[in-house]
Amino acid sequence: MFVFMTETHSPISKFLYYARHYLLNASGKFIFLLDLGLSSLVTMLACYYGEWIYKGDWVDKHVGAALLFDFFVTGIMLWRSGVYKTLVRFTTMKDLQKLMAAILLASVLLCLFNIVLWPTYYKGHVVCAIFNFVFTFLVLIGCRMACIGGRRWLEHLNSTESVSSITTTGRKRIALVGKLDACLLKASLIRSLKSEEYEVVGILTSAPEADGKEIRGIPIRLIKEAAEVETALNVFQASGVIFVGKGEILGEKKLADVCLEKGIELMVSHDLFQSFHEYSGVAVDEVQIEDLMEREEISIDTEKISGGIRDKVVMVTGAAGSIGSELVRQLCRFAPRRIVLLDHAETPLWLVRQEVEKLYPRVSVATSITNVCHRRQLEESMKLYRPELIFHAAAYKHVPLMEENPCTAVVNNVKGVMHLASLAAKYGVQRFVMVSTDKAVNPTSVMGATKRLAEMYVQSLGEHLAQKYGKGSTVFITTRFGNVLGSAGSVIPLFKEQIKKGGPVTVTHPEMIRYFMTIPEACHLILQANAMGKGGEIFVFDMGEQVKIVELAKKMIRLAGLSPLKDIRIVFTGLRPGEKLYEELLTDYEHTLETPHQRIRIFETRKYDMSELKEAFEELVRHAESSNLEETIRAMKQLIPEYKSNNSPYQKYDYLDLKKPLSI
Repeated sequence: MFVFMTETHSPISKFLYYARHYLLNASGKFIFLLDLGLSSLVTMLACYYGEWIYKGDWVDKHVGAALLFDFFVTGIMLWRSGVYKTLVRFTTMKDLQKLMAAILLASVLLCLFNIVLWPTYYKGHVVCAIFNFVFTFLVLIGCRMACIGGRRWLEHLNSTESVSSITTTGRKRIALVGKLDACLLKASLIRSLKSEEYEVVGILTSAPEADGKEIRGIPIRLIKEAAEVETALNVFQASGVIFVGKGEILGEKKLADVCLEKGIELMVSHDLFQSFHEYSGVAVDEVQIEDLMEREEISIDTEKISGGIRDKVVMVTGAAGSIGSELVRQLCRFAPRRIVLLDHAETPLWLVRQEVEKLYPRVSVATSITNVCHRRQLEESMKLYRPELIFHAAAYKHVPLMEENPCTAVVNNVKGVMHLASLAAKYGVQRFVMVSTDKAVNPTSVMGATKRLAEMYVQSLGEHLAQKYGKGSTVFITTRFGNVLGSAGSVIPLFKEQIKKGGPVTVTHPEMIRYFMTIPEACHLILQANAMGKGGEIFVFDMGEQVKIVELAKKMIRLAGLSPLKDIRIVFTGLRPGEKLYEELLTDYEHTLETPHQRIRIFETRKYDMSELKEAFEELVRHAESSNLEETIRAMKQLIPEYKSNNSPYQKYDYLDLKKPLSI
């Protein structure tokens, strides 16, 4: 095993450190031979001590025989004690008791041997036995204690720098971060479960009462400001940090950000009880970019959500996608009577079904290979499964692709919603929840415009049904949120792949900012919306501050252990057709209402006349199905006056005379 050391340590401290490290990891046979040699040396000294107290010459004549007997008897007793089956670093109190018993028995047997052969000197033999037992025990036990607990003394021996900075390639020096109790429990697990990978050298906590103290031999530091982080880690000589519970320790800036800037490796611990179950006190993963987002995860009212899902037939469209598949997993936790997975992607849908059947064997699973644009296929699925709840997550979402294929975007995102929503009303579906996007607000792209049209249709249909049939009609709800971290085709997987290949990382514009949320957060919002919605609402999650894409790229590069601009270049490629520099969650036409959930709000938007809207939508779909690009764009802009194309060839249609805008 190679070791690394600094020039500031004295030769004595270096030697002692190396010796200690070697002994802590030496094999049981080597330690046995070392103990036996030390025991024989102490026995010889004990014999001479006994002769010195009680004058005589028996030692000079018979010491060889006494030492030979002691060598074999002590060797047998020590080996049979069983203390050499584990490394010195894992010595326990029970091992010390076994060692003491072995030394005591060997000393007594040596005393009896000497008295039988040389009875004249029995007093000297008794003194020899006592000396032999006491000093052999002290030497063997003392050496072990020095190896296990001698670091603190070595740190101050002829050195201007801590000897603990001498590290090995075998064990990584790490600091724990989080609540004090959780960190101490994690440290105990790492020690007791004999981790050969990590060594806990300190704890960073926000508990002021523990600052500067040592608990169980672990130094603790209070962190209030970013500057204190680097100082504490330098004292600990830590090369990595493990977050216990992903807690935020700094006021406005996370400790993780500071560590990334300083090149400190970041890890996050698993659940502590999971660690017990798996017999692994380490149980850590690398920190992911999702862990570093400046926002707490959304909490949900599981009891309320469960009441609306349990024993119901639930259909999820787009079930093979990023949002749809996670939505399926979360829905199954609430024990629906049956869950229907609807998608046109065969293999991904099969994989999702296999996963659900394995994780939730009590939930009945059905699959429907169906395109939402095909009304006849869709109606067959509705007749067959009779869903009581529908979560509509099927949509084309990639802005540049939809900008190149606007007619296809309209057919899938608009016509598909029209079919599904109307069939939901026809077959008595209780609740219909549609997944939308912040790109639907003041849209600048075809994709955003089609999602805004979908919002308009389901809201207007729900309003029309409520006026016509009153209570008992299908309740239509919309959820609107920003970019989803880690979804297929999103910026996170793209950056990861580019970093893996050595760069460059491509960012469209240095000022590009976006709202972000994780896939589980998105699905939490959808489920909470289903539980809270009364009909016609657009639910929006409080997503915090928008994130600068270039800063996200830099953070991901640092997470990979590399330096932005130095190791990985960042290249600005320019805005793509239809892209905005920033996203919005509401327009000037909408106003916000509070909900019982502090992180979710309702945006009430304009109302439309359903008869006029339906006619306009049918005309739009006819243009799209006939691939009439110009009329399709014109119709969309007439339906959505705020739709202004950005960096797109469709900008030439923005200032046309829209003769008959829809009534509001």
